[in-house]
Amino acid sequence: MAAATAPPAAAGGELRCATWNIAAINNNPFEYYATLDEDDGYDKLMLAVQGFIDAPGDRDVCVSEVLTPPMFKRLKDAMSSLGWAGVDQVEQLWLSDFSTRRIIEGFLKDKGLGSKRLASMPDRFTNTINNADGSVVCRPTIINNYNREMKDLEAWFDQWFEFMFDTEVSVKNKKGEVETKKVCALLQPIKRAKYPAVTEEEEAISLPLQMLCQAIFDAVLVHVMNSCAAAAGIDWHALKLKLCGALVVNKQANVIKILADQGAYYDADIIFLQEVAGAFVEAFRAHDGLSSRFTLLAPSSVDHVRDQNSLLLVAKSRLAEAAAAEEVRLESALASDVPVADGDVCAFFVPLAGLGGAEPRRVLLASFHGDTAGLAATPGVG
Repeated sequence: MAAATAPPAAAGGELRCATWNIAAINNNPFEYYATLDEDDGYDKLMLAVQGFIDAPGDRDVCVSEVLTPPMFKRLKDAMSSLGWAGVDQVEQLWLSDFSTRRIIEGFLKDKGLGSKRLASMPDRFTNTINNADGSVVCRPTIINNYNREMKDLEAWFDQWFEFMFDTEVSVKNKKGEVETKKVCALLQPIKRAKYPAVTEEEEAISLPLQMLCQAIFDAVLVHVMNSCAAAAGIDWHALKLKLCGALVVNKQANVIKILADQGAYYDADIIFLQEVAGAFVEAFRAHDGLSSRFTLLAPSSVDHVRDQNSLLLVAKSRLAEAAAAEEVRLESALASDVPVADGDVCAFFVPLAGLGGAEPRRVLLASFHGDTAGLAATPGVG
């Protein structure tokens, strides 16, 4: 194990650096092509799904056939009971637009929905939720480690509705304080300042609009998967559990293991991390090898909800004095319209030793990920 031995010293004046976008929020076992030994059902299923999406033909039914009117009514009533603004407007959008769209060409392939984050934003908050006690809960969907079967849309929606509106979770807020709330309360408004494709009207009703789009998105995926699996005689749920066992389960522990066991990371002087889960900090501190080798520098604005934080790991052998590390709050230096969110930027002035002189040199280190299609990159770096 790499953590058991001291790494070799770098040449004088040199720094060994590594960077890793951990993508903590990505728990989709089907996002990347994989290999399942001795199971040709996976290949058949992936090809069938690809064929459905590429050329759906008469399978491209209306959204209202997968998220049915009775389902929408339950959804609308639940959102109204929460007092969310814009539920009536979202109902009108459902009747005049979303319900009549085709599930593939009109919804999944609508790039506008993607640029507005109307389905991906609620997915970030509800896909996989890490409770404060260490337990994990998942939204009933294809794209995570949810392990109950969803044999038809009715069964799926009952599970999905209960999860969204009845299930309570105990999570840390942006201040790191534990709060107990229902899953639906985790959703946050989509700001036009960060995602300019969103109109002012959509921003005002973004909570119920997100919930609707998330429901449609999940319904479409369940429908596509069940349809393709049934036609090919494949148990897609069993395949999913195999994939999750290899790719998703114990993801945090695997991240820690890679940092500790792989020389490219463990032997580095500085590691720049992006899209890190809020729970990573505790996992890092609990690992004797990593915590003895590195000092972890985290922004004061760590967001424990989004799991998209930037962090720095600095080798203690290089850090002349940990207490002298000084955070740079770049957010205060940026214009108010620059879409930088809590946890996006981790920047510190640190005194580094071994850079060619007898005295430590004060160096600016910064790790950044903005998720804004480049809108924050130029002003943030400049």
